[in-house]
Amino acid sequence: MSDDVELETDGDFAEEQAPAVSDKRQAEVNREARRRLEKKLEEAQLKKQTQDYDFDFD
Repeated sequence: MSDDVELETDGDFAEEQAPAVSDKRQAEVNREARRRLEKKLEEAQLKKQTQDYDFDFD
């Protein structure tokens, strides 16, 4: 098995523009992305803090 991968790319790919998104919609998308990221970070922090406390109540 070879690690060499050949991809065909179009030379004019950089010239294509993304569809226009209103500033209001873009702000909403950014806000939701930030909220999801903060939630993930908070969950990871809580998990890290609580994994040290592995009590065996049996």
